Amino acid sequence: MKPLESRGFRQTGGEFLHSSTGRRMPASRIDTDSLGPRQLPEDALYGAATMRAHDNFDISSRKLGDAPELLTALAQIKHAAAAANRDVGVLRPDIADAIIAASIEVANGLHADQFIVDLLEGSGGTSINMNINEVVANRALQLLGDAPGHYDRVHPNDHVNAGQSTNDVVPSAIKLAVHEKSGRLIDVLAHLADALDDRAEAFKDVLRLGRTCMQAAQPMRLGQAFGGYAAAIRRLIVKLLGARDEMLTLPLGGTAIGTGLGSAPGYRSAIYSHLREIVGADVRPGENMFDAMQNADGFARISSEIRICAEVIGKIASDLIILSSALDGGPGELRLPSAQPGSSIMPGKINPVLPMMMQQVAFAVVGNDAVVSLASLQGQLEINHFEPVIASRLFDSIDLLAKSTRIFADRCVAGIEVDRDQCLKNLMSSAALATVFVPKLGYTKVSKLVHSSATDQRPFIDLAIEQGLLTHEQVLDLLRESTDYQQDAV
Repeated sequence: MKPLESRGFRQTGGEFLHSSTGRRMPASRIDTDSLGPRQLPEDALYGAATMRAHDNFDISSRKLGDAPELLTALAQIKHAAAAANRDVGVLRPDIADAIIAASIEVANGLHADQFIVDLLEGSGGTSINMNINEVVANRALQLLGDAPGHYDRVHPNDHVNAGQSTNDVVPSAIKLAVHEKSGRLIDVLAHLADALDDRAEAFKDVLRLGRTCMQAAQPMRLGQAFGGYAAAIRRLIVKLLGARDEMLTLPLGGTAIGTGLGSAPGYRSAIYSHLREIVGADVRPGENMFDAMQNADGFARISSEIRICAEVIGKIASDLIILSSALDGGPGELRLPSAQPGSSIMPGKINPVLPMMMQQVAFAVVGNDAVVSLASLQGQLEINHFEPVIASRLFDSIDLLAKSTRIFADRCVAGIEVDRDQCLKNLMSSAALATVFVPKLGYTKVSKLVHSSATDQRPFIDLAIEQGLLTHEQVLDLLRESTDYQQDAV
């Protein structure tokens, strides 16, 4: 984009004038930087502040327009702020209505291509806030019949941003976006729990060898293992729901540092009243606005809950990999759905690619949580200016975990089959059964059988049956009885 001066324009007051055609452009449509004055694209709804931020921070693949939940939340806040400022007399009704109409368009997904600021912008959120302010202001001007950039009537700062600052708008919008996105994650986690419960029911009568420290431990049922997986996911959902609700406690109305300076009397109560109706959730101000703006521990808390969910699912995935290991390499008790060939050189090899995917997602989420933790720690004095990277990593964690968990549940867990014979064979071959038979045979006899089993390198149960101490059916009955689990009432 050539500097305007080389194209015959010169600045006169608040405008740029073309020396030969007399064409005039408002200075607000010009970005003046080290390259000289540059005109914004003709169809741009953003302004000079946005274009400068785009050039300064064009570092990642995710722009504000690629974060629809955050963009919607920002627009909802601008909507609520305009309505509140109209109520308290700061904005004329026609100006407020135009801002509201423009904000609704953005919240509904229109103009997403106008939000070009990188989500990892380094201005502590100011560039993100100015991007929404400029787009809403210019679109409001269009709705009022004016050209973008003629800010006398609707100004990005004076009108769209009235009663607000970046410091209360951006963290509030991030919280609302995380609340929305995490709700969908919770739905996916519940879907996974349902799939695990289904497998628990299907495998409820399958006797298997329980293992601890990768060694034989005690008999159990395969359905009990899957029931434990499902219970863990449902327990984590409860924890995540609590952290998600905390996202509805906002610093909005604190303006720059918590004092509320810059907002009119009555504005704070009015904006929350409007925002509750717009969002459809119980948004509320922090009990102490200085605390609400100084600290990002709410983000750290929900990030840690998301990380724990990823870790538990990753552990489940690891278990499935072990239990499905082929007979020549492992227990061979489970058969996972075959998703794709496992090797480019070894014919017929099938790998547990979907559980492996879940493990990799868990690694990534753990890393993202470390970033959120560090960013929360590094807030300084009255605000935390690292909220853009907090948003970026939280959004990434939620998206990764939600998408991968859905695939894992549908394409892997739902199709798991069991090799019943192999489960029973592994169980019956183990001396770990000895404890089960002590009540019937006595400690001394069982000890002799275990010793003989080790000496002869034969299964403990085979020796007991050969010696007439037990029948095969008695063994199975005792195993079933030992694996019946009745939880005592408390």
